[in-house]
Amino acid sequence: MAKQVLDIGIFSMMYSETNGTAHACRFLSEALAKTGHNIHVFAPKITNGYETPKNLHFHDLGGARLRGSSEFVISFPIHKIFFCPHEYLDLGHIMTHTTIGSMAINWCKYLGIPMIGTHNSPLQFYAGQYFPLIGKLISKSSLLWNYERHILNKYDLIHVATKSKKQQLRENKFKEPIVYFTNGIHDHYFQNLKKNGIRGKYGISEDKKLMLYAARKSPEKHMISVIKKFKQINKKVPDSHLLLVGSDGPSSEYVESLSSKLDYVSCAGKVPFNDLLKLFNTADLTCLWSWVEAEGLVLIEAMAQGTPSVGANGYGISDVIRHGKTGYLADNLDEFADYVIKLFKDDDLRAEFGKNAKRIAENYRVSKIAETWIKLYKFTIDELYPLKYYNKERKHRVELVKEFVKHLPRVNF
Repeated sequence: MAKQVLDIGIFSMMYSETNGTAHACRFLSEALAKTGHNIHVFAPKITNGYETPKNLHFHDLGGARLRGSSEFVISFPIHKIFFCPHEYLDLGHIMTHTTIGSMAINWCKYLGIPMIGTHNSPLQFYAGQYFPLIGKLISKSSLLWNYERHILNKYDLIHVATKSKKQQLRENKFKEPIVYFTNGIHDHYFQNLKKNGIRGKYGISEDKKLMLYAARKSPEKHMISVIKKFKQINKKVPDSHLLLVGSDGPSSEYVESLSSKLDYVSCAGKVPFNDLLKLFNTADLTCLWSWVEAEGLVLIEAMAQGTPSVGANGYGISDVIRHGKTGYLADNLDEFADYVIKLFKDDDLRAEFGKNAKRIAENYRVSKIAETWIKLYKFTIDELYPLKYYNKERKHRVELVKEFVKHLPRVNF
């Protein structure tokens, strides 16, 4: 039987960075620690300054930034792969599946404890950005999907954030059991803000129709395409403005150069959390134009402030935006522009969507998600792992998970 107070290992290449995977890992780790269980995070710690709950224990694995213009950190803890001094762990939750993920698998096997894996970012879509030579070559083959499938099939349970993400894994022949439910966003995003004056800080008039695009400046976010399409939007809505915020990435130089030439586009770079929260609140719309999202947490963060969205009708985003209720899903950039123009011009519709968005966002509080995870951890330890330990056929695990999640709020099979 699982202990009353669990010792959970969280393993990730990303923790301190400003991206969806890092935020999902950090927000969940902190929320889990607040439930009273001991949470042990194994990750590179490049930046400091976060206040951590009492029960969160950080184990720095070391690492280095891969590129000067990126927050992406890579870590090869080779010296620790075959040496695990943490025999108190009850379960390993693996968030990234290279290097540190391999170490986690070896540790869990050595300790005889179950493994759960969360799959957020497919290596297939990112290798070419951060490994320009070999990455572009192997991303054109099925090699990376084969590798990830080989790794994740070792886990007792796989988790993804959205239904469409599960469909993506199943299309690439990943095996069940796979459950899907939101990564969740920090409860801080739900603060009630009044008129905050943040527009003045970033040089944007209060009478402008403001669309916020918060994302890392990377090719998969297609910021250049959005900037160019916004020219068409601005012609139809002359008082409109596009504000880009987010950390640096491979597209930073081009994005900033193009933005500087247009008076209806601003590029603010990475902004403090309090500023970002106020910008979500003051924006008339937010957007995300990407086809490879695990979930699109920035959309949910905007929803928590009552801001509607327009996004790409692709993996992850299609599960977050309720088309015609909290925003619109577009199949191409022409549709994207039409939806943005429609919402900019219709104040009542935009207000209705914003109200719906704020109400639905309550389902994404990470404090509630953490409670669900504790139930899944205990279930995996007590019921799921023994089936694998005694070499029961996988179909028994699949049926057990399918039956168990029927009784869990927000969790789907």
